[in-house]
Amino acid sequence: MDIAIFGAGIAGLMAAVTLSARGHRCRVYERSRSNLGNGMGLIVQPQCMDGLLPFGIELQGHAQRTALEHYCHHDSAGELLHRQAMPRGSFGIRRSNLIDALLAALPPDVLKLDIALEALVFDDARRVTGACLVTGDVIEADLYVAADGVRSRSRDALFPKWPMRAARVVEMVGLVRDVHIAAWARGALRKFHIGDGGLALGILPVDTDQVVWYLQFDTRRFLPSFDNASARRSFVYQCVGAWADPIPDLIAATNFANIHIWRPVDADLVPSFHRENLVLIGDAAHPLLPFTSQGVSCSIADAVVLAQVLDAHPLPQALASYTQQRRAACAQFVDKGRSLAQRFLAPAAIGGDMLPLAK
Repeated sequence: MDIAIFGAGIAGLMAAVTLSARGHRCRVYERSRSNLGNGMGLIVQPQCMDGLLPFGIELQGHAQRTALEHYCHHDSAGELLHRQAMPRGSFGIRRSNLIDALLAALPPDVLKLDIALEALVFDDARRVTGACLVTGDVIEADLYVAADGVRSRSRDALFPKWPMRAARVVEMVGLVRDVHIAAWARGALRKFHIGDGGLALGILPVDTDQVVWYLQFDTRRFLPSFDNASARRSFVYQCVGAWADPIPDLIAATNFANIHIWRPVDADLVPSFHRENLVLIGDAAHPLLPFTSQGVSCSIADAVVLAQVLDAHPLPQALASYTQQRRAACAQFVDKGRSLAQRFLAPAAIGGDMLPLAK
């Protein structure tokens, strides 16, 4: 089968790996080569590795990742309020290291960089007959896989004006190289919270000398300025600059010209993840709130299931099976993400399962 994939994030690259491994001819079109290096770090859960290993995807050594054994919940003064085991086998990793591993598993000449999807062409039966690229070319394929992210053109073509609202909680994310902070952080995902809710700073170790930090804040209470690096630095200092060590050192070591602003969306799942010969995967199918920490796991599972059903059924039945399986699996994470967001916004209550991870 000839397959066109739009988007070279984790979902798109994983789809290319799984589908190529089953003998399909894949082409992956990516808007910008710089997007391959975007992003800071992420939590990889055990089920992710179960999806990667059968396809020979190897993460390069333990030096480029760090095991996460516990979640530690602190107040802003640094007092440890709660400690909880992470799912066994979890680890933190830089996004670029995972992308590199996926790229290494691709056959030659699959990836087409600096080429974006402009529009899809449908016939009267709503079947895709071609994809118009920004280059002016029109390509044809047997199957079109949309891995083009939260603001997917392909999803919009299937479900115009599907309601998606900006999430109330936004994240500012930075990456810092500091061996002392990395040593302090090793083995745990840590979050520092204020008591009345709506503001937290998390620290995720991603390798032996680097950590990712992420500031989560309620946009109804905290009004950031993202105009330039100086404004972003001032906002972060105002929010957490007086919090416990190592947060002041972490901020001081951050290059605020390189931070990432994550503006999530809050949306119900679309009614179907496919139509005729077009299928949605990753964030294009199911944008999740950041509190779930399930975006990577779901993207990898999407690609694995898609390859499996295409092996087992003709295309119409295969995509129907894919939608049924993956929509049911992701629906729980939409609900759990909203529940975790409400918990984040409320005054802190210690006790019970506090892990910021949808399970």
